[in-house]
Amino acid sequence: MDARARLRELSDFAAPWAVWIAATLRLPDRIREGATTAEELAARAGADSDALRRLMRYLVARGLFAEVEDRYENTELSALLLEEAGWRRWVDLDGAPGLWAGSWARLLGAVRAGSPGTDETGYYEELARRGLGAAFDELMAAQVRANAEQLAAAFDWSVVEHVVDVGGGTGTLVRTILAAHPHLRGTLFDLPQVVREVEPGDRLAVVAGDVFADAIPAGGAYVLSQILHGWPDEPAARILARCAEAGGDSLRILLLEGLLGEEPSADEAAFDLFMLTLTGGRQRSVDEFGRLAQACGLELRSVRRLDTGTSLLELGR
Repeated sequence: MDARARLRELSDFAAPWAVWIAATLRLPDRIREGATTAEELAARAGADSDALRRLMRYLVARGLFAEVEDRYENTELSALLLEEAGWRRWVDLDGAPGLWAGSWARLLGAVRAGSPGTDETGYYEELARRGLGAAFDELMAAQVRANAEQLAAAFDWSVVEHVVDVGGGTGTLVRTILAAHPHLRGTLFDLPQVVREVEPGDRLAVVAGDVFADAIPAGGAYVLSQILHGWPDEPAARILARCAEAGGDSLRILLLEGLLGEEPSADEAAFDLFMLTLTGGRQRSVDEFGRLAQACGLELRSVRRLDTGTSLLELGR
């Protein structure tokens, strides 16, 4: 591919939007169910048949679908968007991903100003305004489940009696840890609208609060799963400092985060830009997490990469 063709490919807005729309309209599932013409697909999807035909023409040219005698077929690519494959809901524009997609329009302003003009608090307020909070929590619970199982096995929980899951959503992570370690007690701490309907358990307390404004419950270990990447350095350091204030001398803070390598891949760099546009947050390297810890009087004790690709970082005094 020559340079001009490569540049056209990189600057093509049509590709991501067309793929996300195909996923949102559940076109791969509808084709598998027998709606294989533009008219049948439009009727099932609640779309205009002419506009849908034009969308499919582009996606066939891109290889997402195949067309044989005016009938569409799934390909290896579109099969990834079938409901049971698990990826479709992450690109469903009618759900929380619709808010994510819209955030990219703020990238220019964020690059110019260093901030998109909103933060994690504003993001959650917008989720609530659009009625997408529950859908977002469900996506996060699915994402955290594998990491939770890894964390339950990777850390020596025998040295802890009480774990506090800070920003733990609906409690998937802390419940997984408690199930694997019967001696532990746990506390789930998150915003009131997040934990409103979460039921406590025999060894699990549920506390509603704002990490910046309300007292964080005392505990021996604090887990923050993909929390700090949603914030710039100053508020991220404040979150760590507030956890340190709540913990005792034997404080342990366990971070589950994706790490930027010395030479980040395109995917890693893209996700860092996504966090910038969405909340003003950032992905960080090991050294950057170390400096963040030092700013709070903490030290980075260990880093372990989990099988899921997420890393476990342990901080202490």
